[in-house]
Amino acid sequence: MDKKVVERERAVKLEHLVHNAQRCIALYFAYDAELVHAAKQAGAKWSATHRCWWTPNAPEHLQAIFAAFKGKAWVDMNGLRKKPDAVPTVPKAPSKPTSTVTTSKPPTRTDQRTQRKEPQAVPLTPEHENALAAMRKKLEIARYSPRSIQVYLSATRQLFQHFPQKHPNDIRTEDIEDFQHHLATARKVSNSYLNQVVNAVRYYYKDVLGDMHRVKFIERPRKETKLPLVLSKAEIAALLKAPSNLKHQAMLALAYSGGLRVSEVLALRTDDLLIDRGLIRIRAAKGNKDRTTLLGRSTAELLKRYVEHYQPRTLLFEGQGGGAYSARSLQKVLESALDKAGIQKPATMHTLRHSFATHLLEQGTDLRYIQALLGHASSKTTEIYTHVSTRYLQGIVNPMDNLDTP
Repeated sequence: MDKKVVERERAVKLEHLVHNAQRCIALYFAYDAELVHAAKQAGAKWSATHRCWWTPNAPEHLQAIFAAFKGKAWVDMNGLRKKPDAVPTVPKAPSKPTSTVTTSKPPTRTDQRTQRKEPQAVPLTPEHENALAAMRKKLEIARYSPRSIQVYLSATRQLFQHFPQKHPNDIRTEDIEDFQHHLATARKVSNSYLNQVVNAVRYYYKDVLGDMHRVKFIERPRKETKLPLVLSKAEIAALLKAPSNLKHQAMLALAYSGGLRVSEVLALRTDDLLIDRGLIRIRAAKGNKDRTTLLGRSTAELLKRYVEHYQPRTLLFEGQGGGAYSARSLQKVLESALDKAGIQKPATMHTLRHSFATHLLEQGTDLRYIQALLGHASSKTTEIYTHVSTRYLQGIVNPMDNLDTP
């Protein structure tokens, strides 16, 4: 069959998409392992919300798409010829009608998870885009993590969208405070999110524009002190037994055994497992720091069986189409295990890390060692586990029990 005919039979349709308040290019095509690989080569990411692959809307990304799919599929870009302003965001699938019959079934964990209200997408001016590009370059030079870069750019983009008619250089201190007030009152974001916005805006005006005075006196939110959710040892045991899939068991067990962050679990390589020494090597973790943490004996045996069965190539845990396993998929694995184990607590993957640290403390492990295992820069961060540990509380006699009552 003619090569051009094959390409047209395997078409990739490009359309405008607004994703995370950013103008993007959506890629639609029937599932095909080769096309999925090409999409990843083009730098595209999968959006579970919009059910499509996407990349930022920029000339270099469009060129990468054509280069990746050349000889594999016909790229139909008629959808990109429409004006972006006239293209709405991809609608979500309609929800199922609710039944009028009252049942005792509790809401799902997805229903219980509160979503932060996203601002309405506002197209950015070329000046805004140039400012964000300069900020990205500066952050990459400073070797910020990809996640931090994404957070900083998103927060600064929202500031620009709040003042769409103003050049970035013309946004004053009073304007920034108005934006903060909007986030706190209209969108009701958390204190931690508001603090991220302050960090991002300060970075842009201080480190990119070199204007420290403009952000020197902007207010930070009061710090919240929330105790972490911790599962008991019995709950952890039930949770780790729940998955029937060997890979899922291995991922959850490893996260708890080493007190790992999600990003650390997904970045592990097979040679990072120092099984003979009972250790896990973590490379370039938060703060770009290497460290080692614990690997339990039972987890090591589980991982040996997993590696023998799945034979991972580079990363220890890979997705179905190759490449890194996604953080959202890992969270879904945890949610499924929680449901099977009958645990109703709103636990996340980070709960396993909190539980690891708390259980170490309750076993009598010194806080300094726990700090090193977790990779905390400050001991104050680790000290929060003293507030959730039951080790000392259980040794306290309640004065009510010493009252001389009839």
